[in-house]
Amino acid sequence: MKHLLTTTVAFMLMTAATTAQAETAQERKARCEAQGEIVTKAVALRLKRTNETKAKEAIRASTEEALQGAIPLLVGYIYTLPRKDLKANDVPAVFIEQCAAFEPE
Repeated sequence: MKHLLTTTVAFMLMTAATTAQAETAQERKARCEAQGEIVTKAVALRLKRTNETKAKEAIRASTEEALQGAIPLLVGYIYTLPRKDLKANDVPAVFIEQCAAFEPE
């Protein structure tokens, strides 16, 4: 699970590499924490068996405009994971840790 999450997070962050390169470590940490909130909400909705479309809508309604673009990717990823993995692992914490540690080349 951890390796899969590492690979996926690295891929997601590479898609935003242009933005990430202009970030300071502090800005990256703040962005990762904000995206971690999206992941936290997605995990909670997935565990409640909310369908993916409704989860995206609910999260979009409570997320600031600057983060709207991350919602489909992050929620979509959470919905690919088995529910048992979401129960057994602290996916939001792992996401935040790996996101903040990512160093663009």
